[in-house]
Amino acid sequence: MQDAQSWIIEETKKADFGDQRLNKRYGNLLNHFISSPNKSIPAACKSWKETMAAYRFFNHEEVSFSDILAPHRESTLKRIKNEKIVLIPQDTTEINFSGRKITGMGYLSGKDSLGFYLHPALALTPERLCLGVVDMQTWTRKSLGKRKKRTPQPLEEKESYCWLKGYEAANAIAMEAPDTVIISMADRGGDIYELLEKMPSETNKAYWLIRSSHDRSIVNESGEELGLKLRETIRASKSIGEIEFHVPAGTVYSRRMQNRYPRKERLVRQEVRTGTMFITKEKKQPAIAINVVHCREIDAPNKNEEERIEWFLITSYPVSNPDAAMEIVKWYLCRWQIEVFFKILKSGCTVEELQFETLKATENCIAIYLIVAWRILYLTMLGRDFPDMDCSVVFEKSEWQSVYAIVTKKSPPDKPPRLKEIILMIAKLGGFLGRKSDGYPGPQVMWIGLQRMKDFTTSWETFYSLQGKTYV
Repeated sequence: MQDAQSWIIEETKKADFGDQRLNKRYGNLLNHFISSPNKSIPAACKSWKETMAAYRFFNHEEVSFSDILAPHRESTLKRIKNEKIVLIPQDTTEINFSGRKITGMGYLSGKDSLGFYLHPALALTPERLCLGVVDMQTWTRKSLGKRKKRTPQPLEEKESYCWLKGYEAANAIAMEAPDTVIISMADRGGDIYELLEKMPSETNKAYWLIRSSHDRSIVNESGEELGLKLRETIRASKSIGEIEFHVPAGTVYSRRMQNRYPRKERLVRQEVRTGTMFITKEKKQPAIAINVVHCREIDAPNKNEEERIEWFLITSYPVSNPDAAMEIVKWYLCRWQIEVFFKILKSGCTVEELQFETLKATENCIAIYLIVAWRILYLTMLGRDFPDMDCSVVFEKSEWQSVYAIVTKKSPPDKPPRLKEIILMIAKLGGFLGRKSDGYPGPQVMWIGLQRMKDFTTSWETFYSLQGKTYV
């Protein structure tokens, strides 16, 4: 019988925990979790023996989350090398374990909310196909409130250091994949001067693209102040064109009202402006040149300025013409995929329901779930980008044949169907109706469908084995 999860063999073949038993356990756990992403560890492992082995693995002193992600990063690097341009967005999310006693957890937003902060970096194509996870950082807050002393802190002691480390992770990828253009992406939290100093050089091969948070003073090339601010200067420049895109529904934070309010999905039309400006951190320091792409919504749905979508994007990537500026905006729109990734991780993989006693074991387990979340997001987008691909490139014979038979109530064909056909069938197993108005299936129906596919595949293979047949 052929292993229906042979992609796991490829993804984990470079695992090296110093013990072959741990290496094997690593692959087994990934197989269990991808088959049942939203189930508890005992339910996913399906036996007491396998469950105890899972807990021993995550608590093992020689196992760390960086070790768990290392083989996946190597496989991701191979996928990156096949692309001309790869975007690497990074972002932070809270992992909330309030109400449970877990050694090593810290504070989140209040004294009664406990957990830790997770800061991963993903590799995406400009078509939004997720290639894998290239970095994972975590930290905890041991106290609440502001520091009493106002003595300057080194960047390494600040939470914002994560953005610089995220860039360094992307830069390491750029050094290992010299024929691929790497763009490290960050939202407003990444607007720190130490990151902006990472201008293209022999040691900084990755470019950065950041949504600006600070309205910085601009200077001339010699570092002399001009009495101008970045935002007023770029707003006063001439528009180079317009761009349209759909903004997804979500929750928006109102700085004026100090609360959050729901935002409906809508079509957004923005004017785009661009320019190159010089900034410096302190007087008499060398100035650095940053490229600015300004996007401001035209005809916002109401007069509330906070709902008008306006971005100040700054980048070290060359923006020499209008087409390059429009490309920068399209790249930034891909950053939303990391929000989708977080949704899969929390809602689909239910990582905030894990029942470990220590932070270390929890981090180790979440590292495997990062790979699971990648696989779900990867398959969701792969069918959109390559709909006519032979489905056997992604799915084993027993997988696509069992899904085909269950959904269509017909015998599967000898020739593998197109990838899009099987993706839609898997989505239907997860509750996708497939009406014209439904669009393309999202990750939620995919993670449910993949779970059911595993059960059907196991039954399909068992049926054939009882008849003395095998898959080859």
